[in-house]
Formats: sequence, structure tokens, C-alpha cells
Amino acid sequence: MHNSVHFSILALDVEVFGTLSKIHPVLLWDQAGATLIDTGYPGIFAQLRQAVEQRIPSFNQINRLILTHQDWDHIGTVPDILHMLKGQVQFFAHAKEKPYLEGAIPHYKLTPERIAARVQSLPEPLREKAAATLSNLPKFPIDHAMEDGEILPFHGGIEVIHTPGHTPGNVCLYIKSHRLLIAGDQLRIDGGMLVGPAPEHTPDMKAALQSLKKLLRNDIDCVACYHGGSYAANAAARIAEIAAG
Repeated sequence: MHNSVHFSILALDVEVFGTLSKIHPVLLWDQAGATLIDTGYPGIFAQLRQAVEQRIPSFNQINRLILTHQDWDHIGTVPDILHMLKGQVQFFAHAKEKPYLEGAIPHYKLTPERIAARVQSLPEPLREKAAATLSNLPKFPIDHAMEDGEILPFHGGIEVIHTPGHTPGNVCLYIKSHRLLIAGDQLRIDGGMLVGPAPEHTPDMKAALQSLKKLLRNDIDCVACYHGGSYAANAAARIAEIAAG
């Protein structure tokens, strides 16, 4: 199993409203196809596709897309992916994220007030574009609503760990074949150190910190953080330290 399941933590350099940033979607693949976990900011599909096709022969090999949560930097290229892969790709998200992603209710953190505050913090030339982007996030159907503890039956089994706090349906994913935790925004790397979720982007920090304790039940050798990349220096022990406060 270990040899047949491959993964790559992608590294995409992007400019977000005048500020440079780096994000790390994860690609998994084996003989049954490929799965992309999170999709990046709007407008970076060409870069995402190039990164994917440096690992597998074609972006068209992707047949599943898992979203760790609804934030705009995780769902931004979904319209491009749907345009390219419509009919062949299935979308996975936690059941509590489904109504936000499908447009039944407004995005959890992008209220009109928060959008206005974010836009006003930017230089004048960037405000119009930022307002348009943040007010018109993609809406799309979720094919499979995941639940806590579910084992997704591909790539040797992917365990879904519901870790609310950052958003209501935030999840981490455990890839048993590699002892890999895909943490999304539940964990970050800051100054070379593994740390918890960013308080300024986590409305329910108490719940998010409590959620960290659920990660301790798995044998983790490596953590893939959307913001920070790969962390493998006694990862399980470091997560226990963070969870203990």
C-alpha cells in the first residue's frame, strides 16, 4: 500500500491584493486516479495546473477534490476545475460546510461587514477588485458530504477528522499509508515551528483548540499545513504540546 499511494505537498507562490503569499494544496495519486485537496486563490488555476502536471501526466487524472473548509483561498479555482473536469470530478466537503459551499447560506466569515473592513484596509487601487472577488465566491454542488470518523475508500483509506472552530465544518485528513496529516488551516508553520490555527481567522478559537485533541489518536509522522508546508520534526509530540496549551 505504502508504495502504491503517492503524495506531493504543492507550493504555490501567489500575490493576494498586493501581498505575496505561499499556499500548499496536496495531491494524492495511485493506480485508481488522483485527488486534489484544496484549490488555492481565485485566478491561479494555470499555476495550480502546472504544479499538478509536474507530478502526474495530466490534470485530467484528477477525479476527486476534497475541501478542508470553505475559506476563499481554498476554493478559488473551483470554477476553472469544473470547467475543465465537469462530469468527471467529485467534490467532497464536510456536511456542515455543504450549505455554505452550495450557496444556501452566506459564507461563515465573509459577512458584508467583514468584507467592507477587509476592503477598506487595502490601498485604493485594489479595493474594487477585492470587493468583487470577496463578494462573489464560487457556489457549486458537493457530491459527498463527509462525516467525522468516516474512512474515504481510496488511496488506502483517508480518515476524516472533523475539527470545528476555524469554520463549522473544518476537517483534517489522515492518510494512513504515509502517516500523513493534512491539516488545512488547523495547524500552521510559523518561524519553522508548528503552531495552532491563526486566531485572527478563527472565530471560535476555543473550539479549534479543543479540536486539536482529536488529532492525537493517530500516529502522525508528517503534517501538511496549507500555510507553511511540511512539518516532520516529532510532529505527533508537537501536536500534543499545542493541544495541551
